[in-house]
Amino acid sequence: MVRFTLATSAFLLCLGSAQAANSRLPAGFMKMEPKTRSLQICNYKGSREIAKEKEYSRLDRVVVDAMSSPTFDRNVISGDGGAFRVRGQWHRLQFKCVLADDNLSATSFTYQVGDIIPEDEWERYGLWR
Repeated sequence: MVRFTLATSAFLLCLGSAQAANSRLPAGFMKMEPKTRSLQICNYKGSREIAKEKEYSRLDRVVVDAMSSPTFDRNVISGDGGAFRVRGQWHRLQFKCVLADDNLSATSFTYQVGDIIPEDEWERYGLWR
């Protein structure tokens, strides 16, 4: 399971302005392997959707492949091994992310929130404080 935390952070910082300016991803982001790029797009879309809920409005991270690798089926990525962090606590996440035909944006992200992940399991899944 490969994660590009630094790339994710850079992507999240650049995506808003890049999309507002010209609806394109940052050039460095395009250098990512397509599956990794798709996961990062779903992380971003997931963070936007989940944060709409008042209880999770202070969400600061989504990792759709935190606990297991998701399934890729054409332009749909789904799984039950995702996680998101709110106020220092990681929550399990089941999700379905639909990518646009060009795979450069997500058209929808549906999800179910699971239990809080105990802190003694964080290291095993590469989660952090």
